[in-house]
Amino acid sequence: MQRNSWIRILMHTWLMTLPMQFGLDVSAQLAESANKKAHRSGGSTFQPNTKMTLNVPKAESALIIDGEIEDTWLQGASFGNFVENGPVEGRQPLAETQGYILFDNDYVYFAFIAYDPEMHKLRANLSDRDRIFRDDFVGVNIDPFGAQTNGFEFFVNPLGIQGDLSVDVNENEDESFDAVWESAAKIYDDRWTVEIAIPFKSLRFPDRQDQNWLIHLWRVYPRENRFLYSWIPINRGKGNQYAQAGQIAMNMEKRPSKPIEFLPYALGSRDRFVKFNGDTTKGIWSKSNYDKNFGFNLKYGITSDMTLDLAYNPDFSQIEADATQISVNNTFALYYNERRPFFLEGRDVFFVDDDLNLMYTRSINDPLLLGKLSGKTDRLSYGYLLGLDENAPYIVPKEEGSRTLLSTNNTTNNTIRAKYELAKGTYVGILGTDRRTSDGSNTVGTIDTKIRINDTYTLSGIVSASTTDEPDATSLYGSTDRFVAFGDSLTYGFNNEKFKGIATRVTLDRTAREWGFFAWFNDRSPGFRSEQGFITNNNVREAGAFSRYTFYMNDDHPLLTRVEPRVRFNRKYNYDGKLKDWWINPQIFLQFKKQTYFWLGVAALNNENFAGKQFNNIHRISFESGTDAFQKLSGGLYGEVGNYINRSGNAEDTFNPLSKIKGVKLTVWATIRPISRLRNDFEFNSASFRKDFGGDLIDQQLIYRNTLQYQFTKRLFLRLIGEMGAINSHRAKRDKNTDDIVLDVNNQQVLDKTHDVFYAISPLMSYKINPFTVFYLGANFMGRNNLDFPNYDGTNLNRTNFFLKFQYLMQI
Repeated sequence: MQRNSWIRILMHTWLMTLPMQFGLDVSAQLAESANKKAHRSGGSTFQPNTKMTLNVPKAESALIIDGEIEDTWLQGASFGNFVENGPVEGRQPLAETQGYILFDNDYVYFAFIAYDPEMHKLRANLSDRDRIFRDDFVGVNIDPFGAQTNGFEFFVNPLGIQGDLSVDVNENEDESFDAVWESAAKIYDDRWTVEIAIPFKSLRFPDRQDQNWLIHLWRVYPRENRFLYSWIPINRGKGNQYAQAGQIAMNMEKRPSKPIEFLPYALGSRDRFVKFNGDTTKGIWSKSNYDKNFGFNLKYGITSDMTLDLAYNPDFSQIEADATQISVNNTFALYYNERRPFFLEGRDVFFVDDDLNLMYTRSINDPLLLGKLSGKTDRLSYGYLLGLDENAPYIVPKEEGSRTLLSTNNTTNNTIRAKYELAKGTYVGILGTDRRTSDGSNTVGTIDTKIRINDTYTLSGIVSASTTDEPDATSLYGSTDRFVAFGDSLTYGFNNEKFKGIATRVTLDRTAREWGFFAWFNDRSPGFRSEQGFITNNNVREAGAFSRYTFYMNDDHPLLTRVEPRVRFNRKYNYDGKLKDWWINPQIFLQFKKQTYFWLGVAALNNENFAGKQFNNIHRISFESGTDAFQKLSGGLYGEVGNYINRSGNAEDTFNPLSKIKGVKLTVWATIRPISRLRNDFEFNSASFRKDFGGDLIDQQLIYRNTLQYQFTKRLFLRLIGEMGAINSHRAKRDKNTDDIVLDVNNQQVLDKTHDVFYAISPLMSYKINPFTVFYLGANFMGRNNLDFPNYDGTNLNRTNFFLKFQYLMQI
């Protein structure tokens, strides 16, 4: 009780000092809030729009997209009377928004007029596309098929910079979606305007004359809060945003053609690295290795709702390397997001579930040939993917972790997906994946369904079965650890064994204004594998839930807009019925004014059985805070501190014991924009594990990453990425021949310290006409320590790479 009292006192003191921390005057805020409330009321009762359909006329003449709203727009369907959806629901906005919609044979057009009584507070930065979401922006969210499962968003900031995303019914957004479209904007003394032209060839929609699209029109107004305004109000008590959308109707007497898109690329590079100098142990630089590559993507729109994609020798080298992730004290494979355009387009067709991830396209590592057919007709959406791959990776899931392996195997990958819409937001689907090498294969068949019970509840279910025929490759993975699959005792090593597995996942989601929860049940048998998926552990049966209750503060509250108590719990068993993990995690989330938040979580109960040993009271505290309060500076930090299991520990190693240890994790990030064209993103990640706080070190990892970018124009930028990292580890020294622990003359273990350092510097110039027509000129300079050459002591440059890449989208 005494400890809890101190916590309440500290929290109360912290909350009361927040106004001073952020330079807020509470009395001034109350007065300002009262003034804004009076302004909103305006002496009359505000009435938001109801759901409506706009009949969009066809433009009489071509529109010039230059940001100026000219008389031609007056013939269009008009919209206005926006309503606030956040942080307060159903309120009259502080700033008025109006606009028009038109279409012709090739485009659908949108015009926005964004009035602003505080133009001096306008947030508008000249940046690369998809980097606008801290700015003011307007845009459109469309669901052309009206299936109420997913849609596409097109946003523009006051300088005409684009941002496009895919989005689902619960407003989960994915920035990896890219399309070719036009936009322009213009800023005036009391308003700013935007024109948008979206080509029909960049969209998928029903192949019929009469088009009825679900639509939301949005404006984000970041001031005291991040205000969200929309044309049609959205009730937070209903989980489906598209069930509350308006509609636009267009009569396409002449349906737009779907041209052939041809995207060739050419890549040239020069690479050098430090190597052995003949028979000596000295290191020298290799001769320059010049390489050139050519390939292409071909896209054919068979109809407006069916597309065929082909790619020969596609260039999947990533211009920006994946950021290094914390890996110490982690037994699971690391997940990397997909950023390759071929796989991003139409990815929603193949998606099943994030947790039971059965389609991880980065499992296709170095393809020579790719083909994809995808589309939607009436209630059926479908897709087929073929990939001929070289240097295939493997993820081998185990009960308490996984192994990631990179092979030289060539694989043939086949994926088929179909979903049939039973009702709005309800479907049943199938997924089949098959990967084959010369002497091995993995086949997975899946049935999944999502049932929208009502506007609040959604039930989902997945049943999957796998058959694995391992390659005969013990040199790649020769583990002798064993597991049991359907009564057969097998090894994890690749020794041509055959086995089967099953996986099941059931979830129930309640999405509502105040009370929401998400409950799950997962079951993966020891033999379940998905070589085209991302499955990091099996031999698990678990059930858990997340629940939250949201309190919305009155507008006159001086600090807060939302308070959200939360709780998560999970109970996990293996197939032998052994309780493996059991935790309860209460949390609190606070949304402050000034676009600032704070989150706190406590592992109040956390007991786990790991490596045959029981660990209880693995308590720790996690927290996160961030702010977008300032136009030129944003950032935040995340931290964890408390007890951990030493997952890399060894019972025989006194310096690295298999025991409960102390740990601290910290992530700090910041974005600085001293001027509109210049952006600097900084991120620091660290993880440190010791026997006790202030005691002997076991593992430590530090990662610094900085990205500096100058945007000369909408199309041209210069960027410099610098990354540096270090891993420090303390272990008992082992004999190189026998692997036995080395003892000193006093029969004590000898400490072996390792200190690994790396760095990478990557300058890049990019000229981007659209997401697909791009010119790159760049370089990579990489270095590390421990090069094992006596003439390279310390941390040294050991590899350089210069490259030039050009790709151009042609529409035939």
